Amino acid sequence: MKKPFYFLMCLVIICSCTQNKPSDVIVLKNATIYNGKGDVIKNGIIIIQGGTIVEIGDKTVNIPKAAEIIDITGQFVTPGLIDSHIHFAQTGFFDARPNVIDFRDYFDFDELQDDLKTNPQSYYDAYLRSGVTGVYDVGGFLWSITRQKDAENNYKAPHVAASGPLLSGADEKRLDYFNTSDAKQMVYLSSPEMGRETVKQYSKLGSTGIKVWGVMLKDSSFMKSLQAVADETHNQNNKLIVHATSLDQAKEALRLGAKILVHSVDDKEVDGEFIQLALKNDIIYLPTITVTRGYLEAFKSFKEKRDFDDANNALDVSAKTFLETSTDYLDKLPKDFNLEERISLLKNLCLRTEPIMMLNLKKVHESGIRVAVATDAGNPGTFHGISIYDEMEIMQKAGIEPKDIIVMATQNGAMAMDRADDFGTLEKGKFANLIILEKDPAIDITNFRTITHVMRSGVINPIHNE
Repeated sequence: MKKPFYFLMCLVIICSCTQNKPSDVIVLKNATIYNGKGDVIKNGIIIIQGGTIVEIGDKTVNIPKAAEIIDITGQFVTPGLIDSHIHFAQTGFFDARPNVIDFRDYFDFDELQDDLKTNPQSYYDAYLRSGVTGVYDVGGFLWSITRQKDAENNYKAPHVAASGPLLSGADEKRLDYFNTSDAKQMVYLSSPEMGRETVKQYSKLGSTGIKVWGVMLKDSSFMKSLQAVADETHNQNNKLIVHATSLDQAKEALRLGAKILVHSVDDKEVDGEFIQLALKNDIIYLPTITVTRGYLEAFKSFKEKRDFDDANNALDVSAKTFLETSTDYLDKLPKDFNLEERISLLKNLCLRTEPIMMLNLKKVHESGIRVAVATDAGNPGTFHGISIYDEMEIMQKAGIEPKDIIVMATQNGAMAMDRADDFGTLEKGKFANLIILEKDPAIDITNFRTITHVMRSGVINPIHNE
Protein backbone atom coordinates (compact mmCIF):
# COMPACT_ATOMS: atom_id res chain seq x y z
CA MET A 1 0.00 0.00 0.00
CA LYS A 2 2.79 2.46 0.87
CA LYS A 3 4.66 2.31 -2.42
CA PRO A 4 1.77 3.47 -4.61
CA PHE A 5 0.89 6.08 -1.99
CA TYR A 6 4.37 7.61 -2.03
CA PHE A 7 4.52 7.32 -5.81
CA LEU A 8 1.30 9.28 -6.19
CA MET A 9 2.51 11.88 -3.70
CA CYS A 10 5.63 12.42 -5.78
CA LEU A 11 3.49 12.89 -8.89
CA VAL A 12 1.47 15.51 -7.08
CA ILE A 13 4.65 17.28 -6.02
CA ILE A 14 6.04 17.33 -9.53
CA CYS A 15 2.78 18.73 -10.85
CA SER A 16 2.52 21.33 -8.10
CA CYS A 17 6.08 22.56 -8.40
CA THR A 18 5.86 22.82 -12.18
CA GLN A 19 2.63 24.82 -12.10
CA ASN A 20 3.42 26.63 -8.81
CA LYS A 21 -0.21 26.10 -7.84
CA PRO A 22 -2.37 23.28 -6.43
CA SER A 23 -3.44 20.46 -8.73
CA ASP A 24 -7.04 20.61 -9.93
CA VAL A 25 -8.65 17.74 -8.01
CA ILE A 26 -7.00 15.58 -5.35
CA VAL A 27 -8.80 12.97 -3.28
CA LEU A 28 -7.43 11.59 -0.01
CA LYS A 29 -9.19 8.33 0.71
CA ASN A 30 -9.65 5.81 3.53
CA ALA A 31 -7.79 7.58 6.36
CA THR A 32 -9.00 8.29 9.88
CA ILE A 33 -9.66 12.04 9.86
CA TYR A 34 -9.60 14.34 12.88
CA ASN A 35 -11.28 17.50 11.69
CA GLY A 36 -9.91 19.88 14.36
CA LYS A 37 -13.31 20.40 15.98
CA GLY A 38 -13.15 17.27 18.11
CA ASP A 39 -14.85 15.01 15.56
CA VAL A 40 -13.44 11.90 13.92
CA ILE A 41 -14.31 10.38 10.54
CA LYS A 42 -13.44 6.74 9.96
CA ASN A 43 -12.56 5.69 6.40
CA GLY A 44 -12.79 9.35 5.49
CA ILE A 45 -12.63 11.07 2.15
CA ILE A 46 -11.38 14.59 1.46
CA ILE A 47 -11.85 16.13 -1.99
CA ILE A 48 -9.61 19.11 -2.74
CA GLN A 49 -9.80 21.45 -5.70
CA GLY A 50 -7.84 24.64 -6.30
CA GLY A 51 -6.35 24.52 -2.82
CA THR A 52 -9.73 24.31 -1.09
CA ILE A 53 -11.66 21.46 0.49
CA VAL A 54 -14.78 20.99 -1.65
CA GLU A 55 -16.11 17.91 0.15
CA ILE A 56 -15.28 15.89 3.25
CA GLY A 57 -17.04 12.92 4.78
CA ASP A 58 -17.12 9.17 5.10
CA LYS A 59 -17.00 6.51 2.38
CA THR A 60 -20.41 7.58 1.05
CA VAL A 61 -18.92 10.76 -0.47
CA ASN A 62 -19.02 10.68 -4.28
CA ILE A 63 -15.55 10.88 -5.82
CA PRO A 64 -15.18 12.77 -9.14
CA LYS A 65 -14.12 10.49 -11.99
CA ALA A 66 -11.19 12.65 -13.13
CA ALA A 67 -9.70 13.06 -9.64
CA GLU A 68 -6.17 12.11 -8.58
CA ILE A 69 -6.97 9.49 -5.91
CA ILE A 70 -4.49 8.90 -3.09
CA ASP A 71 -5.34 5.88 -0.97
CA ILE A 72 -4.01 6.34 2.57
CA THR A 73 -5.67 3.38 4.26
CA GLY A 74 -4.42 2.91 7.81
CA GLN A 75 -3.10 6.46 8.17
CA PHE A 76 -4.37 9.54 9.99
CA VAL A 77 -5.15 13.09 8.89
CA THR A 78 -5.44 16.25 10.97
CA PRO A 79 -5.51 19.93 10.05
CA GLY A 80 -2.10 21.52 9.74
CA LEU A 81 -0.67 22.45 13.13
CA ILE A 82 -0.51 26.05 14.28
CA ASP A 83 2.11 27.51 16.60
CA SER A 84 0.41 30.50 18.21
CA HIS A 85 3.54 32.10 19.67
CA ILE A 86 6.76 32.45 17.68
CA HIS A 87 9.35 35.12 16.90
CA PHE A 88 10.86 35.36 13.43
CA ALA A 89 13.43 37.86 14.79
CA GLN A 90 14.98 35.16 17.00
CA THR A 91 17.09 32.18 15.99
CA GLY A 92 16.97 29.65 18.82
CA PHE A 93 20.44 30.78 19.92
CA PHE A 94 21.77 33.71 22.00
CA ASP A 95 22.93 35.70 18.96
CA ALA A 96 19.42 37.19 18.77
CA ARG A 97 19.16 37.75 22.54
CA PRO A 98 22.03 40.04 23.62
CA ASN A 99 19.97 40.94 26.69
CA VAL A 100 20.64 37.41 27.97
CA ILE A 101 24.21 36.90 26.77
CA ASP A 102 25.90 39.69 24.85
CA PHE A 103 27.67 38.01 21.92
CA ARG A 104 27.72 41.16 19.80
CA ASP A 105 31.51 41.01 19.63
CA TYR A 106 31.04 37.83 17.57
CA PHE A 107 27.68 38.47 15.86
CA ASP A 108 26.66 41.76 14.27
CA PHE A 109 23.10 42.16 15.55
CA ASP A 110 22.08 44.56 12.78
CA GLU A 111 23.35 42.17 10.10
CA LEU A 112 21.62 39.25 11.79
CA GLN A 113 18.28 41.03 11.83
CA ASP A 114 18.68 42.11 8.21
CA ASP A 115 19.28 38.49 7.27
CA LEU A 116 16.26 37.30 9.25
CA LYS A 117 14.16 39.96 7.54
CA THR A 118 15.23 39.12 3.99
CA ASN A 119 15.77 35.35 4.17
CA PRO A 120 12.83 33.67 5.93
CA GLN A 121 12.73 30.45 3.90
CA SER A 122 14.85 28.39 6.30
CA TYR A 123 12.25 28.99 9.03
CA TYR A 124 9.36 28.47 6.64
CA ASP A 125 10.81 25.07 5.75
CA ALA A 126 11.31 24.22 9.44
CA TYR A 127 7.63 24.87 10.13
CA LEU A 128 6.20 23.05 7.14
CA ARG A 129 8.47 20.03 7.67
CA SER A 130 7.12 19.90 11.23
CA GLY A 131 3.53 19.97 9.96
CA VAL A 132 2.97 23.59 11.03
CA THR A 133 0.96 25.46 8.40
CA GLY A 134 0.23 28.59 10.44
CA VAL A 135 2.27 30.69 12.88
CA TYR A 136 1.60 33.75 15.01
CA ASP A 137 4.56 36.10 15.47
CA VAL A 138 3.57 37.89 18.67
CA GLY A 139 6.46 40.32 18.90
CA GLY A 140 9.01 41.47 16.35
CA PHE A 141 10.12 44.31 14.12
CA LEU A 142 7.65 46.15 11.88
CA TRP A 143 8.72 43.92 8.99
CA SER A 144 7.02 41.01 10.74
CA ILE A 145 3.67 42.63 9.93
CA THR A 146 4.43 42.73 6.21
CA ARG A 147 5.36 39.05 6.36
CA GLN A 148 1.65 38.27 6.73
CA LYS A 149 0.98 39.34 3.15
CA ASP A 150 4.24 37.99 1.75
CA ALA A 151 3.62 34.48 3.10
CA GLU A 152 -0.08 34.24 2.31
CA ASN A 153 0.19 33.03 -1.29
CA ASN A 154 3.54 31.30 -0.84
CA TYR A 155 2.85 27.56 -0.80
CA LYS A 156 6.32 27.02 0.65
CA ALA A 157 5.49 29.06 3.76
CA PRO A 158 3.06 28.75 6.64
CA HIS A 159 0.32 31.34 6.93
CA VAL A 160 1.52 34.17 9.17
CA ALA A 161 -0.16 36.48 11.63
CA ALA A 162 1.90 39.17 13.37
CA SER A 163 1.45 41.82 16.05
CA GLY A 164 4.56 43.89 15.39
CA PRO A 165 6.85 45.50 17.99
CA LEU A 166 6.11 44.99 21.66
CA LEU A 167 5.11 47.79 24.03
CA SER A 168 6.84 47.77 27.41
CA GLY A 169 7.42 49.90 30.48
CA ALA A 170 10.82 48.34 31.11
CA ASP A 171 13.90 50.50 31.33
CA GLU A 172 14.78 51.90 27.88
CA LYS A 173 18.40 50.81 28.22
CA ARG A 174 17.21 47.24 28.74
CA LEU A 175 14.95 47.47 25.71
CA ASP A 176 17.82 48.70 23.52
CA TYR A 177 19.30 45.19 23.61
CA PHE A 178 16.38 44.06 21.42
CA ASN A 179 16.70 46.85 18.85
CA THR A 180 18.94 47.57 15.88
CA SER A 181 20.49 50.92 15.06
CA ASP A 182 17.50 51.91 12.93
CA ALA A 183 14.54 49.72 14.01
CA LYS A 184 12.81 48.58 17.16
CA GLN A 185 11.12 45.37 18.22
CA MET A 186 10.72 46.64 21.81
CA VAL A 187 9.15 50.08 22.25
CA TYR A 188 9.07 52.02 25.50
CA LEU A 189 5.49 52.92 26.44
CA SER A 190 6.22 56.46 27.53
CA SER A 191 2.77 58.05 27.74
CA PRO A 192 -0.92 57.50 27.04
CA GLU A 193 -0.66 59.65 23.90
CA MET A 194 2.31 57.70 22.61
CA GLY A 195 0.48 54.45 23.34
CA ARG A 196 -2.59 55.48 21.39
CA GLU A 197 -0.58 56.67 18.39
CA THR A 198 1.41 53.43 18.33
CA VAL A 199 -1.75 51.32 18.37
CA LYS A 200 -3.14 53.37 15.48
CA GLN A 201 0.10 52.96 13.52
CA TYR A 202 0.34 49.20 13.96
CA SER A 203 -3.35 48.70 13.24
CA LYS A 204 -3.12 50.74 10.05
CA LEU A 205 -0.18 48.58 8.94
CA GLY A 206 -2.32 45.47 9.46
CA SER A 207 -1.13 44.11 12.80
CA THR A 208 -3.08 41.14 14.12
CA GLY A 209 -2.97 42.20 17.75
CA ILE A 210 -1.21 44.70 20.01
CA LYS A 211 1.37 43.02 22.27
CA VAL A 212 2.28 44.34 25.73
CA TRP A 213 5.42 42.94 27.36
CA GLY A 214 4.78 42.86 31.09
CA VAL A 215 2.28 44.53 33.41
CA MET A 216 4.01 46.86 35.88
CA LEU A 217 1.32 46.97 38.52
CA LYS A 218 3.19 49.29 40.89
CA ASP A 219 4.04 51.86 38.21
CA SER A 220 1.01 54.16 38.09
CA SER A 221 2.35 56.06 35.08
CA PHE A 222 2.80 52.87 33.09
CA MET A 223 -0.64 51.57 34.09
CA LYS A 224 -2.23 54.82 32.92
CA SER A 225 -0.49 54.44 29.56
CA LEU A 226 -1.50 50.78 29.38
CA GLN A 227 -5.13 51.74 29.93
CA ALA A 228 -4.87 54.09 26.95
CA VAL A 229 -3.36 51.30 24.85
CA ALA A 230 -6.19 48.96 25.83
CA ASP A 231 -8.83 51.58 25.01
CA GLU A 232 -7.31 52.45 21.63
CA THR A 233 -6.85 48.77 20.74
CA HIS A 234 -10.58 48.33 21.24
CA ASN A 235 -11.28 51.49 19.20
CA GLN A 236 -9.20 50.12 16.34
CA ASN A 237 -11.06 46.79 16.42
CA ASN A 238 -7.76 45.11 17.20
CA LYS A 239 -7.02 42.76 20.10
CA LEU A 240 -4.86 43.15 23.18
CA ILE A 241 -2.17 40.52 23.75
CA VAL A 242 -0.42 40.55 27.11
CA HIS A 243 2.71 38.86 28.42
CA ALA A 244 1.72 38.14 32.03
CA THR A 245 3.20 35.34 34.10
CA SER A 246 1.96 36.18 37.60
CA LEU A 247 -1.65 35.74 38.65
CA ASP A 248 -2.00 39.40 39.67
CA GLN A 249 -0.61 40.60 36.33
CA ALA A 250 -2.82 38.22 34.38
CA LYS A 251 -5.98 39.32 36.17
CA GLU A 252 -5.19 42.99 35.58
CA ALA A 253 -4.60 42.23 31.90
CA LEU A 254 -8.02 40.60 31.77
CA ARG A 255 -9.64 43.59 33.45
CA LEU A 256 -8.11 45.72 30.68
CA GLY A 257 -9.79 43.52 28.09
CA ALA A 258 -6.92 41.27 26.99
CA LYS A 259 -7.99 38.68 24.44
CA ILE A 260 -4.80 36.59 24.48
CA LEU A 261 -2.61 35.79 27.46
CA VAL A 262 0.83 34.65 26.36
CA HIS A 263 2.75 32.38 28.73
CA SER A 264 1.36 30.50 31.69
CA VAL A 265 0.48 31.85 35.08
CA ASP A 266 3.41 30.33 36.92
CA ASP A 267 3.53 31.84 40.43
CA LYS A 268 0.38 30.34 41.93
CA GLU A 269 -2.77 28.40 41.09
CA VAL A 270 -5.36 30.36 39.10
CA ASP A 271 -8.41 31.24 41.15
CA GLY A 272 -12.12 31.69 40.55
CA GLU A 273 -11.77 35.38 39.76
CA PHE A 274 -9.22 34.66 37.03
CA ILE A 275 -11.44 31.99 35.50
CA GLN A 276 -14.51 34.23 35.49
CA LEU A 277 -12.59 37.13 33.93
CA ALA A 278 -11.10 34.84 31.29
CA LEU A 279 -14.46 33.35 30.39
CA LYS A 280 -16.06 36.80 30.25
CA ASN A 281 -13.34 38.03 27.85
CA ASP A 282 -13.50 34.82 25.81
CA ILE A 283 -9.71 34.73 25.87
CA ILE A 284 -7.21 32.34 24.37
CA TYR A 285 -4.57 31.06 26.80
CA LEU A 286 -1.11 30.28 25.36
CA PRO A 287 0.86 28.18 27.89
CA THR A 288 4.46 28.03 26.44
CA ILE A 289 5.44 25.62 29.21
CA THR A 290 8.67 24.36 27.63
CA VAL A 291 10.43 27.63 26.80
CA THR A 292 12.18 27.96 30.18
CA ARG A 293 13.57 24.45 29.89
CA GLY A 294 14.74 25.41 26.41
CA TYR A 295 16.88 28.14 27.98
CA LEU A 296 18.23 25.62 30.48
CA GLU A 297 19.21 23.20 27.74
CA ALA A 298 20.77 26.02 25.72
CA PHE A 299 22.96 27.05 28.66
CA LYS A 300 23.94 23.43 29.34
CA SER A 301 24.93 23.00 25.70
CA PHE A 302 27.92 25.30 26.23
CA LYS A 303 29.41 22.48 28.29
CA GLU A 304 28.17 19.49 26.30
CA LYS A 305 26.57 19.24 22.88
CA ARG A 306 22.82 18.73 23.02
CA ASP A 307 21.12 15.81 21.34
CA PHE A 308 17.89 16.74 19.59
CA ASP A 309 15.18 14.56 18.10
CA ASP A 310 14.98 15.69 14.48
CA ALA A 311 13.95 12.52 12.67
CA ASN A 312 12.15 14.59 10.03
CA ASN A 313 15.15 16.82 9.30
CA ALA A 314 13.12 19.90 10.13
CA LEU A 315 15.69 21.96 12.02
CA ASP A 316 16.77 25.12 10.22
CA VAL A 317 20.40 25.75 9.31
CA SER A 318 21.11 28.18 12.16
CA ALA A 319 19.73 25.72 14.73
CA LYS A 320 21.84 22.89 13.35
CA THR A 321 24.93 25.10 13.40
CA PHE A 322 24.30 26.07 17.01
CA LEU A 323 23.84 22.46 18.07
CA GLU A 324 27.03 21.39 16.27
CA THR A 325 29.20 24.24 17.58
CA SER A 326 27.65 25.17 20.95
CA THR A 327 30.69 24.18 23.00
CA ASP A 328 32.84 26.55 20.94
CA TYR A 329 31.21 29.47 22.72
CA LEU A 330 32.13 28.45 26.25
CA ASP A 331 35.31 30.53 26.20
CA LYS A 332 33.46 33.41 24.52
CA LEU A 333 31.07 33.97 27.41
CA PRO A 334 31.45 37.38 29.07
CA LYS A 335 33.90 37.27 31.98
CA ASP A 336 31.22 38.27 34.47
CA PHE A 337 28.81 35.57 33.25
CA ASN A 338 28.53 32.73 35.78
CA LEU A 339 27.34 29.77 33.73
CA GLU A 340 27.03 27.33 36.63
CA GLU A 341 24.97 29.80 38.62
CA ARG A 342 22.67 30.44 35.65
CA ILE A 343 22.16 26.69 35.08
CA SER A 344 21.37 26.19 38.77
CA LEU A 345 18.88 29.07 38.79
CA LEU A 346 17.10 27.75 35.71
CA LYS A 347 16.94 24.21 37.09
CA ASN A 348 15.29 25.51 40.22
CA LEU A 349 12.98 27.74 38.20
CA CYS A 350 11.80 24.77 36.12
CA LEU A 351 11.29 22.64 39.24
CA ARG A 352 9.24 25.40 40.84
CA THR A 353 7.18 26.69 37.93
CA GLU A 354 6.54 23.70 35.65
CA PRO A 355 4.20 21.92 38.12
CA ILE A 356 2.24 25.16 38.59
CA MET A 357 2.01 25.79 34.85
CA MET A 358 0.84 22.24 34.22
CA LEU A 359 -1.73 22.44 37.02
CA ASN A 360 -3.02 25.76 35.70
CA LEU A 361 -3.24 24.46 32.15
CA LYS A 362 -5.44 21.60 33.26
CA LYS A 363 -7.58 23.87 35.42
CA VAL A 364 -7.93 26.46 32.66
CA HIS A 365 -8.90 23.82 30.12
CA GLU A 366 -11.41 22.12 32.42
CA SER A 367 -13.04 25.47 33.19
CA GLY A 368 -13.86 25.97 29.50
CA ILE A 369 -11.23 28.60 28.70
CA ARG A 370 -9.88 28.17 25.18
CA VAL A 371 -6.24 27.04 25.00
CA ALA A 372 -3.96 27.10 21.95
CA VAL A 373 -0.61 25.39 21.49
CA ALA A 374 2.27 27.88 21.58
CA THR A 375 6.03 27.50 21.97
CA ASP A 376 7.72 30.95 22.03
CA ALA A 377 9.97 29.55 19.29
CA GLY A 378 13.09 31.52 18.50
CA ASN A 379 14.10 31.87 22.13
CA PRO A 380 17.38 30.13 22.96
CA GLY A 381 16.83 26.37 22.94
CA THR A 382 13.30 26.60 21.51
CA PHE A 383 13.71 26.00 17.82
CA HIS A 384 11.39 26.99 15.02
CA GLY A 385 9.04 24.24 13.85
CA ILE A 386 10.05 21.15 15.74
CA SER A 387 9.52 22.62 19.23
CA ILE A 388 5.77 22.25 18.81
CA TYR A 389 6.13 18.52 19.54
CA ASP A 390 7.75 19.14 22.93
CA GLU A 391 5.03 21.61 23.86
CA MET A 392 2.18 19.26 22.92
CA GLU A 393 3.84 16.41 24.77
CA ILE A 394 4.18 18.35 28.02
CA MET A 395 0.53 19.37 27.68
CA GLN A 396 -0.34 15.68 27.51
CA LYS A 397 1.86 15.09 30.56
CA ALA A 398 -0.17 17.78 32.34
CA GLY A 399 -3.26 15.62 31.91
CA ILE A 400 -4.79 17.06 28.72
CA GLU A 401 -6.32 14.38 26.52
CA PRO A 402 -4.64 13.99 23.11
CA LYS A 403 -7.95 14.53 21.32
CA ASP A 404 -8.23 17.93 23.02
CA ILE A 405 -4.65 18.87 22.19
CA ILE A 406 -5.44 18.25 18.52
CA VAL A 407 -8.12 20.96 18.74
CA MET A 408 -5.77 23.27 20.65
CA ALA A 409 -3.09 22.83 17.98
CA THR A 410 -5.41 23.44 15.04
CA GLN A 411 -8.78 25.15 15.45
CA ASN A 412 -7.82 27.21 18.50
CA GLY A 413 -4.58 28.34 16.91
CA ALA A 414 -6.49 29.57 13.87
CA MET A 415 -8.77 31.48 16.21
CA ALA A 416 -5.75 33.14 17.84
CA MET A 417 -4.57 34.19 14.38
CA ASP A 418 -8.05 35.49 13.47
CA ARG A 419 -8.09 32.98 10.59
CA ALA A 420 -10.68 30.46 11.77
CA ASP A 421 -12.83 31.17 8.70
CA ASP A 422 -9.96 30.09 6.44
CA PHE A 423 -8.20 27.15 8.12
CA GLY A 424 -7.63 25.30 11.39
CA THR A 425 -10.37 22.74 10.74
CA LEU A 426 -11.04 20.37 7.88
CA GLU A 427 -14.35 21.61 6.50
CA LYS A 428 -15.89 22.30 3.13
CA GLY A 429 -14.82 25.72 1.85
CA LYS A 430 -11.66 26.02 3.92
CA PHE A 431 -8.06 25.88 2.76
CA ALA A 432 -6.69 22.38 2.32
CA ASN A 433 -4.10 22.66 5.08
CA LEU A 434 -3.48 19.22 6.57
CA ILE A 435 -0.93 16.64 7.62
CA ILE A 436 -0.77 12.87 7.20
CA LEU A 437 0.52 10.67 10.03
CA GLU A 438 1.46 7.01 10.28
CA LYS A 439 0.19 6.66 13.86
CA ASP A 440 -2.90 7.85 15.72
CA PRO A 441 -2.36 11.20 17.49
CA ALA A 442 -5.56 10.78 19.49
CA ILE A 443 -4.03 7.80 21.28
CA ASP A 444 -0.69 9.46 22.05
CA ILE A 445 0.24 13.00 21.07
CA THR A 446 3.83 11.88 20.43
CA ASN A 447 2.45 10.28 17.26
CA PHE A 448 2.54 13.71 15.63
CA ARG A 449 6.22 12.93 15.16
CA THR A 450 5.21 10.24 12.64
CA ILE A 451 4.22 12.83 10.05
CA THR A 452 4.81 11.71 6.46
CA HIS A 453 3.27 14.53 4.39
CA VAL A 454 2.13 18.12 4.78
CA MET A 455 -0.38 19.93 2.57
CA ARG A 456 -0.55 23.72 2.49
CA SER A 457 -3.37 25.23 0.41
CA GLY A 458 -3.67 22.07 -1.65
CA VAL A 459 0.05 21.63 -2.36
CA ILE A 460 1.32 18.41 -0.80
CA ASN A 461 4.90 17.57 0.06
CA PRO A 462 6.55 14.48 1.57
CA ILE A 463 8.48 15.05 4.78
CA HIS A 464 11.12 12.51 3.77
CA ASN A 465 12.61 12.54 0.30
CA GLU A 466 11.58 9.46 -1.63
